[in-house]
Amino acid sequence: MRISYLSKTRSLGPGKRFAIWMQGCAKRCKGCINPEGQDLQGGYETDVKKLTDKILENDDITGITISGGEPFLQYEELSYMIRKIKEMSNLDVMLFSGYELEELKRMYPDCMDLLKLVDIFVDGEYIEERNNNSIYRGSDNQHIYFFTNKYSSYSDEILKNKNREFSFDIKDDGEVFFIGIPPKEFYEKFLIKIGGIKNEWKEGIRS
Repeated sequence: MRISYLSKTRSLGPGKRFAIWMQGCAKRCKGCINPEGQDLQGGYETDVKKLTDKILENDDITGITISGGEPFLQYEELSYMIRKIKEMSNLDVMLFSGYELEELKRMYPDCMDLLKLVDIFVDGEYIEERNNNSIYRGSDNQHIYFFTNKYSSYSDEILKNKNREFSFDIKDDGEVFFIGIPPKEFYEKFLIKIGGIKNEWKEGIRS
């Protein structure tokens, strides 16, 4: 299993989350939130069973959030992790994909057997021009599905909420990793604020 980054956060889903950014994406969305997660050979390799066990050792989280990259490019590993988490704990699962649900059904005919275990699922490509600060959607073309009852009663509130949380980690090597969904043109504005140069942010800032 190839991973881009791991972190605990309150910026990507309800409560405190163990967030997994999976590595590799075939899409090239303009203004991609995590461009360094696109390279299929980027990130690092980890054993999915060991990672799942590591997640289950945490007693201070309410759930996990899986983003990317594109999680469904590692469908077998994704399936194992979600099924094991659900089997062994009461943690909820939030999952992002750049593919729309109907696309996934064509790509993986059995994917609904997996998705029915997912509490919150966000699908669709990121369209920068349609970034409207929705709490869990990068852009308003994306859909939010509630496949379990855990958060379905809050669906109207979640869909209307535009109060995003946004944070960042300082990694051991000094690089900044942004967590959450940034507002439109955030990176350009951020670099201007700190005296950076547009398009050079990839050298030292990871979103």
